[in-house]
Amino acid sequence: MQAKLWSLTLGNFAIGTGVMIVPGMLNELSADLAASPAVIGMLISAFAMTICIGGPFLASWTSAIERRKLLTAALALYAVMHVAAAFAPGYDTLLLARMVTAIGAALFTAQAAATAGLLVPPEARGKAIGLVFLGWSFAAVAGTPIGAYLGAHIGWRPTMALVGLLSAAFAAWVWMQIPRKLFIPPMDRAAWKSLFGNTPLLLAIAVTAIQAVGVFTVFSYMAVVLKDFIGATPAIISLMFLGFGATGVIGNVIATRMMDRAGPVRVGMVAMGCMLAAIVLWPLTRGSLAVTAVMILLWGLGCFAINGAQQARLVGMAPRLASASVSLNSSAIYLGQATGAFIGGLMIASHGTGRLSFVGAAFLAAAMAVSQLAAGMSTRQSVAEAA
Repeated sequence: MQAKLWSLTLGNFAIGTGVMIVPGMLNELSADLAASPAVIGMLISAFAMTICIGGPFLASWTSAIERRKLLTAALALYAVMHVAAAFAPGYDTLLLARMVTAIGAALFTAQAAATAGLLVPPEARGKAIGLVFLGWSFAAVAGTPIGAYLGAHIGWRPTMALVGLLSAAFAAWVWMQIPRKLFIPPMDRAAWKSLFGNTPLLLAIAVTAIQAVGVFTVFSYMAVVLKDFIGATPAIISLMFLGFGATGVIGNVIATRMMDRAGPVRVGMVAMGCMLAAIVLWPLTRGSLAVTAVMILLWGLGCFAINGAQQARLVGMAPRLASASVSLNSSAIYLGQATGAFIGGLMIASHGTGRLSFVGAAFLAAAMAVSQLAAGMSTRQSVAEAA
């Protein structure tokens, strides 16, 4: 069973690496394509918005497809389009390639979590979903810093092609590990109606979107921020991403172990609290490599733990709606990413990088407030239904 879950974890590693290499290579993309950082940031927004809009529809249209075939095809598409992006002649073609690539990410990320829930008994579901999302932490540890380093030393095109090869290898492993004849309950109109009529569930999904706006307002432009604040070289930027990802793995492991005991709501609040503290204190990093490193490590501790906590929270709130809610939650992640990258781009274009952290902190604080509201409403709803 562990081998099956690890195939999904490494599939998410490939997805996460492909998503996060653009922020890591932002300076190189900007120089090679003769575009401003704000314009390059639109690659992030377009990718994320494609997933946001397409995710729920894809979940419905593909619910009748065997999970092994669907997950393998999603990773294969992801692989092919990364290779295509490597040969893009200019910015417009690259933008189009990234949008098509996003379809593979939209399918795999949400359905990997839903599939993990089918592979284990209900009492182990939170831990299994946390393990699958550990792949995103691995991407932050290895994928993002390696992408930043390779982008600076061999160019962004070969780096894109390498992500394509990695995705193809993990697609083959998913095909070998995921059982045949594994299906999820079909999502019909009544199920979607039930989901959109569940206010606590929608508020929980909103938490994902709001906190992602706060995170990606700053993180999308982290390479530029580090260069402006501490004069970071490509090597220092790679090391900072490495440290970010390392604490991301630690945070995700801790969250996974605590998920079924402390509950996903508490785990999520602690994760967001770590990120909020780091972003609130970010102005102190100017001119100081040591303070920057501390803030990066604190931020990473919560950044990936929140994703697994949110997925487990939604599955636990409404198991029969898991396929739809997890897919909608994935859309919320990417809606937040797209919105955050867009807001961050506007801020940089008008005010530079100095005010990004203030905007990010405001959204994270709002996400924590909405999370508490959703938890209270869910408790009251459960009590009423039991009565």
